[in-house]
Amino acid sequence: MSNVTLETLFQGLNPKTSEGADMLLDLREAMMSQGHPGYCVRCFFGLLGDLRQKGALLPLRHWLEKNLELEIAAEGEELEVLPVMLDRANDLEGFCNSAMQTVREDRAYSHPHISLRFRYKAQAVMS
Repeated sequence: MSNVTLETLFQGLNPKTSEGADMLLDLREAMMSQGHPGYCVRCFFGLLGDLRQKGALLPLRHWLEKNLELEIAAEGEELEVLPVMLDRANDLEGFCNSAMQTVREDRAYSHPHISLRFRYKAQAVMS
């Protein structure tokens, strides 16, 4: 996977709808310009049901999981970083609910307001 460029991740992806094609172009642009990582994940989930080939997004999913992480913070201070594992949900809402459930049930932070956000890992490869 380390030899795969962003451009090759999009080769052969064939959306069924014009909305899917637009989303694919938006995702490509966001990834190439290191745009908002949460938007990249949103586009990824939006494309899941809009591609003609089953499993076509697998290389893209692996790239996102390798280059993104989920930061848990409170009052501007990073508390923890979780890996992004996109195969554990069918949509963005499910992914976010699962992450929030992990924080609520498996962590014991004393802060009343916890935030979660996607971010690029420091070594993210944008070629």
